[in-house]
Amino acid sequence: MLFEHSSEFSCPVDRLFEYHEQAGAINRLIPPWEPASVVASNDSLQVGSLVSVRNKIGPISQIWKAEHTQYVRNELFVDELKSGPFAKWKHEHRFAPISDSASRLTDRIDLQLHGAPLSNVLKGWVDSKLTAMFRFRHRITADDLKFSELLPTAQHQLRIGVSGSSGLIGRRTIELARVLGIEVVRSTRPQSDQPPSRWPRGVLSAPEDQLEAFENLDAWIHLGGAGIADKRWSNSYKQTIKNTRIDSTKKLVTRLSQLKSPPKALICASGVGIFGNRGDERLDESSSVARSATGDDFLSEVAREWEAAAMKYSDRSGRVALARFGVVLHPRSGALSKMLLPFRLGGGGPMGSGKQYWPWVHIDDAASILLWLALASDRQGPVHVVAPECLSNRDFSAVLAKVLHRPSWLPAPAFALRIALGEMADALLLASARTVPGVLLESGFPFRFPTLEGALRNVLGSEL
Repeated sequence: MLFEHSSEFSCPVDRLFEYHEQAGAINRLIPPWEPASVVASNDSLQVGSLVSVRNKIGPISQIWKAEHTQYVRNELFVDELKSGPFAKWKHEHRFAPISDSASRLTDRIDLQLHGAPLSNVLKGWVDSKLTAMFRFRHRITADDLKFSELLPTAQHQLRIGVSGSSGLIGRRTIELARVLGIEVVRSTRPQSDQPPSRWPRGVLSAPEDQLEAFENLDAWIHLGGAGIADKRWSNSYKQTIKNTRIDSTKKLVTRLSQLKSPPKALICASGVGIFGNRGDERLDESSSVARSATGDDFLSEVAREWEAAAMKYSDRSGRVALARFGVVLHPRSGALSKMLLPFRLGGGGPMGSGKQYWPWVHIDDAASILLWLALASDRQGPVHVVAPECLSNRDFSAVLAKVLHRPSWLPAPAFALRIALGEMADALLLASARTVPGVLLESGFPFRFPTLEGALRNVLGSEL
């Protein structure tokens, strides 16, 4: 079987090739809907370099091992599968100049399934899977290269620090940073219960009390905090949610302020939950978050204290930007991952009245905005990390159903959600926050995915 996919890119051929050579490129190019992760890699395209990827097909986990067998800079590299689900897999990545400012990438795969010729009946299915994969790969390559033009041309190696990097947003941000040539220092807890992870070359992991590792950074991105939707909100878990945000931020500000050369900027995560339930009110960065406006709301209280703790850094060392996230879209994590099964089974629909607004953002826009705030912006204070299109939950559900080719007809009553989830149902599912990214729009930030349909098609592999 032969498969080929080709695209043009608005950059010189050497820049296109360089992108693929960067540490972290393979992580960026794995589609989000695929349950795959890199477990070993030389972070090299040179002949003889190896890469191992863990993938799952249903309940079966398998390690795919490949070796790079050909390399001609700015023209070609080839990888061949040594073990995995294919009897043969030879992948040629061919690069060609079109002009001084344009180039072409052609991915050509010579593959054979085990059990041929009987297995050849699966050719149509394999082609559809590969088409979705390479549409995603070429799209994200073009988007990353375009985003790189926003970053400063520094006279020194750009370096950032990240805390809370084990989560989805942190990992995606680090992988984007590395593929753009930015070095990263991860802050780790001495007794972290997180399993060991593989990070691309150029990512240094250092204990949070090893202060000398955090000197001379251009910026720090802080994403710490226990998941607000990980479990039902008991009093003890609510305290955990609060402590892992507010206390950890206070400690971070103290540590960074003790450095001889502290980061020039602190970008601290927050959430649009700071607004509470505001109905149809249009909320930008200047909208009130005072208790008189939000009411006695748990997430509002946490976010206010969290942001206040982060802002202390501006009194001591540098600029502070507060990244207020909406629902971050990814098919294997967060709210979207929990919605997919009922919708795919045909039982999806709006939650409660469906009138509440659900601000959202594509995972790669979230990562890009964090790096933009850290390195390419002088913005201080709150910034809404949400897409320009803010839809009601009813409309959100309808768009998801459309992308999945399913109906959106079965609402989840508010009382049932409250019985199942308790207090968090109101805060996370039924509250309305009609937020707009005023700062980003005013700054002309180029969203990769300004509309929900485009974002969902991208993360679910359903692009037209």
